[in-house]
Amino acid sequence: MLTPEQASARAAIILMRRLIANHGLTVEEAVTAVAQRRRRETGPHTHLVVAEAHAVMAEALVPIRAAIEALAPMAQTLAAAMAELRRALRQTTTKAAAARRDRPAWATPYGPPLRRR
Repeated sequence: MLTPEQASARAAIILMRRLIANHGLTVEEAVTAVAQRRRRETGPHTHLVVAEAHAVMAEALVPIRAAIEALAPMAQTLAAAMAELRRALRQTTTKAAAARRDRPAWATPYGPPLRRR
Protein backbone atom coordinates (compact mmCIF):
# COMPACT_ATOMS: atom_id res chain seq x y z
CA MET A 1 0.00 0.00 0.00
CA LEU A 2 1.34 3.38 -0.97
CA THR A 3 1.40 6.37 1.31
CA PRO A 4 -0.25 9.52 -0.08
CA GLU A 5 3.18 11.02 -0.72
CA GLN A 6 4.32 7.94 -2.65
CA ALA A 7 1.13 7.90 -4.70
CA SER A 8 1.52 11.58 -5.50
CA ALA A 9 5.14 11.04 -6.56
CA ARG A 10 4.15 8.13 -8.83
CA ALA A 11 1.36 10.18 -10.38
CA ALA A 12 3.81 13.02 -11.04
CA ILE A 13 6.23 10.62 -12.73
CA ILE A 14 3.46 9.16 -14.88
CA LEU A 15 2.36 12.64 -15.92
CA MET A 16 5.93 13.67 -16.71
CA ARG A 17 6.50 10.59 -18.87
CA ARG A 18 3.26 11.21 -20.76
CA LEU A 19 4.11 14.88 -21.29
CA ILE A 20 7.47 13.91 -22.75
CA ALA A 21 6.08 11.09 -24.92
CA ASN A 22 2.80 12.67 -26.08
CA HIS A 23 3.69 16.36 -26.31
CA GLY A 24 7.43 16.38 -26.96
CA LEU A 25 8.36 18.30 -23.83
CA THR A 26 11.87 18.07 -22.45
CA VAL A 27 12.44 16.53 -19.05
CA GLU A 28 12.94 19.97 -17.52
CA GLU A 29 9.76 21.35 -19.09
CA ALA A 30 7.74 18.37 -17.91
CA VAL A 31 9.09 18.57 -14.35
CA THR A 32 8.47 22.31 -14.24
CA ALA A 33 4.92 21.98 -15.61
CA VAL A 34 3.96 19.30 -13.09
CA ALA A 35 5.52 21.25 -10.22
CA GLN A 36 3.72 24.44 -11.27
CA ARG A 37 0.41 22.61 -11.48
CA ARG A 38 0.91 21.10 -8.01
CA ARG A 39 1.50 24.62 -6.65
CA ARG A 40 -1.61 25.81 -8.53
CA GLU A 41 0.45 28.14 -10.65
CA THR A 42 0.02 28.70 -14.37
CA GLY A 43 2.78 28.18 -16.84
CA PRO A 44 3.25 27.54 -20.54
CA HIS A 45 2.59 23.80 -20.20
CA THR A 46 0.30 23.47 -17.16
CA HIS A 47 -2.74 23.05 -19.40
CA LEU A 48 -1.05 19.94 -20.83
CA VAL A 49 -0.65 18.52 -17.32
CA VAL A 50 -4.41 18.88 -16.77
CA ALA A 51 -5.16 17.31 -20.15
CA GLU A 52 -2.88 14.34 -19.44
CA ALA A 53 -4.37 13.86 -15.97
CA HIS A 54 -7.84 13.71 -17.52
CA ALA A 55 -6.59 11.25 -20.14
CA VAL A 56 -5.04 9.01 -17.47
CA MET A 57 -8.29 9.00 -15.50
CA ALA A 58 -10.35 8.27 -18.61
CA GLU A 59 -8.09 5.32 -19.45
CA ALA A 60 -8.26 4.03 -15.88
CA LEU A 61 -12.06 4.24 -15.83
CA VAL A 62 -12.57 2.15 -18.99
CA PRO A 63 -12.46 -1.25 -17.20
CA ILE A 64 -14.51 0.10 -14.29
CA ARG A 65 -17.22 1.35 -16.64
CA ALA A 66 -17.18 -2.00 -18.45
CA ALA A 67 -17.64 -3.83 -15.15
CA ILE A 68 -20.50 -1.55 -14.13
CA GLU A 69 -22.22 -2.05 -17.47
CA ALA A 70 -21.75 -5.82 -17.16
CA LEU A 71 -23.24 -5.81 -13.65
CA ALA A 72 -26.19 -3.55 -14.53
CA PRO A 73 -28.56 -6.38 -15.61
CA MET A 74 -27.78 -8.30 -12.42
CA ALA A 75 -28.41 -5.19 -10.33
CA GLN A 76 -31.77 -4.67 -12.05
CA THR A 77 -32.73 -8.30 -11.43
CA LEU A 78 -31.65 -7.98 -7.81
CA ALA A 79 -33.71 -4.80 -7.39
CA ALA A 80 -36.78 -6.54 -8.82
CA ALA A 81 -36.27 -9.53 -6.49
CA MET A 82 -35.89 -7.24 -3.48
CA ALA A 83 -39.09 -5.39 -4.43
CA GLU A 84 -40.93 -8.70 -4.69
CA LEU A 85 -39.57 -9.80 -1.31
CA ARG A 86 -40.66 -6.49 0.20
CA ARG A 87 -44.19 -6.95 -1.15
CA ALA A 88 -44.32 -10.51 0.20
CA LEU A 89 -43.07 -9.44 3.63
CA ARG A 90 -45.48 -6.54 3.72
CA GLN A 91 -48.41 -8.90 3.05
CA THR A 92 -47.39 -11.28 5.84
CA THR A 93 -46.83 -8.46 8.34
CA THR A 94 -50.24 -6.92 7.62
CA LYS A 95 -51.88 -10.34 8.13
CA ALA A 96 -50.00 -10.83 11.41
CA ALA A 97 -50.95 -7.35 12.58
CA ALA A 98 -54.60 -8.05 11.80
CA ALA A 99 -54.44 -11.29 13.81
CA ARG A 100 -53.10 -9.46 16.87
CA ARG A 101 -55.92 -6.94 16.96
CA ASP A 102 -58.34 -9.43 18.53
CA ARG A 103 -56.81 -8.90 21.98
CA PRO A 104 -55.71 -5.86 23.99
CA ALA A 105 -52.26 -4.47 23.39
CA TRP A 106 -51.02 -5.60 26.82
CA ALA A 107 -52.15 -9.21 26.35
CA THR A 108 -49.72 -11.72 24.85
CA PRO A 109 -50.34 -15.20 23.49
CA TYR A 110 -48.24 -16.51 26.40
CA GLY A 111 -50.67 -15.48 29.12
CA PRO A 112 -50.48 -12.77 31.76
CA PRO A 113 -47.09 -11.72 33.09
CA LEU A 114 -45.82 -13.54 36.16
CA ARG A 115 -46.29 -11.74 39.47
CA ARG A 116 -43.27 -10.93 41.57
CA ARG A 117 -43.26 -11.82 45.26
